[in-house]
Amino acid sequence: MTPHALAIREALKRRAVVSDVELDQVFPDELRERSHLHWTPVAIAMRAAELLAPTSSLRVLDVGAGVGKACIVGALVTGAMWWGVEQDQVLVAAANHAAWAFDLGSRTRFVHGDGSRVAWDEFDALYFYNPFSTLMLSPHASPFVRYATIQNTLRRVEQRLASTREGTRVVTYHGFGGKLPAGFTLISREPAGGDVLELWIRDASPADPPRPA
Repeated sequence: MTPHALAIREALKRRAVVSDVELDQVFPDELRERSHLHWTPVAIAMRAAELLAPTSSLRVLDVGAGVGKACIVGALVTGAMWWGVEQDQVLVAAANHAAWAFDLGSRTRFVHGDGSRVAWDEFDALYFYNPFSTLMLSPHASPFVRYATIQNTLRRVEQRLASTREGTRVVTYHGFGGKLPAGFTLISREPAGGDVLELWIRDASPADPPRPA
């Protein structure tokens, strides 16, 4: 681990202030220009992590994780296990390199895939930072195809959310493009950057299987 990475790692473990410029140095130069538009800022990632994983025993999934910035911060701040799923293989490679740079291989996993299609059953918490907005930017598809694609994706996401277990935590930043289904209660809503962080928790329902004692 480089001295720079070690300093950031120790600072985040103490919940000290770390700037985005400092943390972003771990990512490739050609990707950093995306930071201010597409990556969760460090301060917001720290707060989101606290909402998602109040204990270190929880497993968190970042849907549309990009370069894994929120997962890296979350793993250091909470000590929980963080997974990221991302459709861009270049970003997955950058995320895995960052995890290696911060020695987080045992507490982060990054996989290539469509976050709306992977299984969510094993996770206690889900993080969404408007992960499907890029579907509307596909240069090779007609507006009709782009619209149909994102609507089908959001329908899958809402169906998956509706089938999550009691107690599942969901945090959104700039939303996810759809609506939380019935059965989720809004626990907190607080300003964050140019938007808000919302924490939702899945209520118990008659269809929920009993949890082990």
